[in-house]
Amino acid sequence: MKESITSLDLMFLTRELKEKLVEGKIQGVKQMDKTFAFEIYKQERLFLKLILPKMIYVTKTSQQSSPQPSSFCMQLRKHLLGKTISDVRQHEFDRIIEIETDGYKIIFELFSTGNLILTDSSGLIIGILEQQEWKDRILKVKSIYKHPPSNINPFKHDFFEFQKILQKIDKETVKTLAVDFGLGGTYAEEFCKKLEIDKNKKINQLTQQETDKLFRMFEQMKSSGAKPFVFTEEKKAVDVSPFDMLTYANNEKVEFNSFLEAIEAYFEGLEKVLKERKETESEAKEERRVENIHEKQLLRLKLLQEEEQKSRKAGQLLYSHYQIFEEILNGINKLKEEKDWNEIKEIIKSQDTEESKMIKELRPEDARVVAVIDNTEVELDFRKSVEENASSFFEDAKRMKNKAEGLQKVLGQIPEKPEVKEKVEPKKKVSKKWFERYRWFVSSNGLVCIAGKNARNNETIVKRYTRPQDFVMHVDIHGSPFVIIRNDQKFEVIPAETIYEAAEFAAAYSKAWDQKVASISVYYIKPEQVVKEPGLPLGSFMIHGERKWLEKIKPRLSIGIKQEEVYNSKLISGPVTAVKKQTPYLVTIVPGERTSEDLAKEIKNQLLMKIPFEMKKSSEEIDLEEIKKLIPYGKGELVR
Repeated sequence: MKESITSLDLMFLTRELKEKLVEGKIQGVKQMDKTFAFEIYKQERLFLKLILPKMIYVTKTSQQSSPQPSSFCMQLRKHLLGKTISDVRQHEFDRIIEIETDGYKIIFELFSTGNLILTDSSGLIIGILEQQEWKDRILKVKSIYKHPPSNINPFKHDFFEFQKILQKIDKETVKTLAVDFGLGGTYAEEFCKKLEIDKNKKINQLTQQETDKLFRMFEQMKSSGAKPFVFTEEKKAVDVSPFDMLTYANNEKVEFNSFLEAIEAYFEGLEKVLKERKETESEAKEERRVENIHEKQLLRLKLLQEEEQKSRKAGQLLYSHYQIFEEILNGINKLKEEKDWNEIKEIIKSQDTEESKMIKELRPEDARVVAVIDNTEVELDFRKSVEENASSFFEDAKRMKNKAEGLQKVLGQIPEKPEVKEKVEPKKKVSKKWFERYRWFVSSNGLVCIAGKNARNNETIVKRYTRPQDFVMHVDIHGSPFVIIRNDQKFEVIPAETIYEAAEFAAAYSKAWDQKVASISVYYIKPEQVVKEPGLPLGSFMIHGERKWLEKIKPRLSIGIKQEEVYNSKLISGPVTAVKKQTPYLVTIVPGERTSEDLAKEIKNQLLMKIPFEMKKSSEEIDLEEIKKLIPYGKGELVR
């Protein structure tokens, strides 16, 4: 069973870590013995988890920390909080990862007993977990960091250099790959098996063809992405790899989308990860089901509206061409007293009158005649008068209208996701509204405003939740959310207070906050101006027509506690004036550099000091994580 990651694992991991972490900001550092968790914010909050000397991976689960942080942990916080990660790389082909930030370098050594070293940009050691000393290498504060002797790096040589290196080694192939190349025993055995090379054969005695096969395999790995698996035996994880392995041909295996996910699953518990995956798939299935229902409802609404218009138009045509329709009905009823239906049809065909030319079809079996007038087909019951037929059409139109209005009322009301049952003391279930799955607030005029948390949310709220009477707000900066003003009260003109509040909300969750911009311009448009054109990425739209602008909007956000019922409090957030309308117990934050961890604690403390005694108990139960989720880009400053 794999207990630690190899140099090869680390090569694939580093590629994914680079994509995941670069441009992210370090917001927190926690330590428990030799386990560290770096809280990093990049579009979403995640944790880089390091367990020395075994492993490193990314998770969304926070790490428990020591009640009393060590001096080294405090040192890391002092130098790294608020810093932006600029690079993540593996040193040579060693089990060493280096993370660069503005002015500092964090070095993770995942071999021997493991170590974590903090240096400045010149390599001078500022802090170290464990001071160590060897014959040719000293690791201590105020000394220059020096890398240990490296393994053979098979990814940096051309074929001829690679061949020369092998010719100088007089050891078995499997031992050379495991030790000198740093692959470890399992991968060394796997490569020999896959390439059909005798593992006990001396590596300097490999044929030209065998050497070429070995070199090409390394070359292929250098350019290919991971296709990771966790291999199991009797439902227990026994190994994790960035690719499928012949070694585990008879084992069951679980495939993952990324090597980081596979490593997390292996070391955190495969059963837990599979359960979470199943829950995620279940949520996605439920979301698709809801979307299908919504699409069917929209299609049904369109058909009802078309039927209403068709019936209403038919009724109006009967009255506007009353005399013609009366003559058609009277003529048919007179003929049927004397002739059979075949004769009547022949007579109508032979007549050269305006009324006869209008008749398209005669159906005696259901007493219907279809006439065409003004390029519109009208189907009448020839047993009824013109007035009775018109009345039937208007009644149909009214019925279709009532059904359409009923359907419009339920459109947008998405069934809530069932809560996961936990073995805890029963609590009163708090019912959530559909819009609470997004960023949201209620304006001073009582209108719900929603914003996307990510690109998928943006795509969903614009496509699903905008209606002709709504407004769409946006900051013209890449990565900023769309904000929808839901005009449920059908104001003829959406109040200016709501528009300004929605603009403030859009500014707060835009990149302006991250860049600490003092004020910014926000525009608003009608939903029909937002068009999804082919080729645009998820969450992006083309804006057509004129935009109306609001200038000098300050990015700021209020967070408050609202008394929902007696002894029941709820955390709310939004523009200052909107939150003030709902509660007097609030604080306001603006762009800044304080981490969400520290800021959330002070926000909660400030709110607890403001609220009355009867709200204290329920308010104290508010989770800091809920407050942290509201803080844009995971940082800010408290102003009051």
